[in-house]
Amino acid sequence: MKKTLRKLTAAAAVILGVSYASAEPTVLLEADFSELTAGSEDAPEMFRFTSDFTSQYSGWGLSSASNLGQAGGSLYIKDGAYVRTPYLSGVDTSNGAIKVSMELKLRNANMGMVQLQWGYSSTFTTEVYSDDWTTVEFMITPTSSGSYSNYGQISPYIVFDGMFLKSIKIEQGKEFIGAPTAYLPTKADGTSFEARWRTVSGATKYFIDVYSKNSDGSISMFLENKEVLPATATASYIYYTVEGLDPKTTYYYVVRAANDDAVSGDSEEIEVVKIVSSLATPVVKVDAAADGSYTASWDAVADATGYIINVFCHTTLTEPGLANVLNEPFDCFTTGTPFDYEYAYDRHLALLNEPGWTGNNMAYYNGGIGLTPYTSAGSSYLETPALDLSADGGKVTVIIDAATVYGTAYAAAGTLSFQLEDAEGNFTEPVNLKIDEAGFTTYTVELEGGTAASKVKIMDADENTSYRYFFNDITIAQVKPAGYVNTTTYAQDDVAEPSYSSKVEVKDNASYEITVMAYAPTVSGNEIVYVYSSASEPVAISSKSGVDNVAVAGDDTVSFKSLGNGMLEVSADAAATVEVYDLAGRKLAAVNVAPGVTTLGVNATGIVIVKAGNTVAKIAL
Repeated sequence: MKKTLRKLTAAAAVILGVSYASAEPTVLLEADFSELTAGSEDAPEMFRFTSDFTSQYSGWGLSSASNLGQAGGSLYIKDGAYVRTPYLSGVDTSNGAIKVSMELKLRNANMGMVQLQWGYSSTFTTEVYSDDWTTVEFMITPTSSGSYSNYGQISPYIVFDGMFLKSIKIEQGKEFIGAPTAYLPTKADGTSFEARWRTVSGATKYFIDVYSKNSDGSISMFLENKEVLPATATASYIYYTVEGLDPKTTYYYVVRAANDDAVSGDSEEIEVVKIVSSLATPVVKVDAAADGSYTASWDAVADATGYIINVFCHTTLTEPGLANVLNEPFDCFTTGTPFDYEYAYDRHLALLNEPGWTGNNMAYYNGGIGLTPYTSAGSSYLETPALDLSADGGKVTVIIDAATVYGTAYAAAGTLSFQLEDAEGNFTEPVNLKIDEAGFTTYTVELEGGTAASKVKIMDADENTSYRYFFNDITIAQVKPAGYVNTTTYAQDDVAEPSYSSKVEVKDNASYEITVMAYAPTVSGNEIVYVYSSASEPVAISSKSGVDNVAVAGDDTVSFKSLGNGMLEVSADAAATVEVYDLAGRKLAAVNVAPGVTTLGVNATGIVIVKAGNTVAKIAL
């Protein structure tokens, strides 16, 4: 059953420090690139060799000489390139924070981002909104005094045409203080929450603001500049409980570190989310009209912030034809692109239409899923749930909307391999698909060897493991006999209130069902995730269509009549086996009848499919 993935990831914490110096700090590095006078901002002169730069700036490093150059008094850094400072000696972890100040300018843009990697693991990013020279500051709390742990690597980040760097200054002092790292509360019940943040070296106290946001974007303070003292001098985290909140209001908080010499900038803004462990399953009822219009309603689910609607169409084939056994559009994923994706795991596959998907080395993005090969061909795969693919002699059609990404562009390259796996784990011979178009293209792959419980496995099959394969849609289809009930997703929606009104198309041999799933945000680790209820029981959307008997490929030797209340009358010229199925294709009964008129009691109500020999009918019991 479809579930929508909602994920709010925290942006990288970048601290623009606000400090009030009371003593001279220690200068760890000061560099001026105004001596790089060749070239100009309009036409930078790129370096040919790294030594063109390092001979003048000893100890510095470049990502690639050809991607950096002189620009008439500044260092030009292209997109994707970086400059690295020398390793810094003299860092003292007890001497306060480190302030990195850079004078820079974006090239051909007035908005972009600049990234500073400090040491081997800490990365900070800040936004720049200017096409003129501006000063950017980062506050860093040192964790080691070793020189190999203290250096800066500077690069443009999401900037169209790179940036210019005129100067950089790195200094340390107790008058500098980094902003705290704050976390999503793991204790929040709607009326109170426990704020939590990591202690900052050199801080003796903290200030917390708690507020809500108005519709015009302005804020309403609930708590402002509340001073919080550490519980102990050696505490690693600070905890502070805020009470008296309005359960209907969304709150946020920020904290600042302080000592007698300085106050830091704000921490990252933290949204307060009520902790929800589970949700009740909605109980749905439907009022429908003969024209297909309907309203589904249910009691509001406690703590739910919204509901996911799924409407399914069950179409009975009147003659043999190609039918979708499975269709997955992957629209449960709502964030990212094929060039900026998130890695996918089993918990993400659980959000798909049907349970039972498996895979390895996967990614997801807005409206799709992908394979991210790692060590060798076949290291990444996606496999469907077990499907009944025994019809039509086991012939199976896979229709896939796929693309290959290589680096930062779509590529007409790469190979995918398709196989069927039976219930015993046996595989059919692989069928390879060459991706021969740059960009998303619909491909059709024909397989053979389908069984009553076959899985379709899709793997990477190219030795170049730098290729990434992405899929917007996967359909598994097969020629099915008359009477087969083909189930497809007719409509999906997301609503905030406990009701939903829409309309279905009234047509022969089609019926519709609706399910509803409740959802609410909660916190897992330091991330906002969503908890979902189970899907409601499917409820039929009644309409005139589908109530009448529909004879399919009949020979007049058998006829059916509904007597209501689960009773079925069968008229047969000869002995026959009568099979009864629900609209999902599940067999409810199989009864042998003698020639003449036989009355059967079927443990079912509503619309069913009845089959005997070559005669198929849709009956409303």
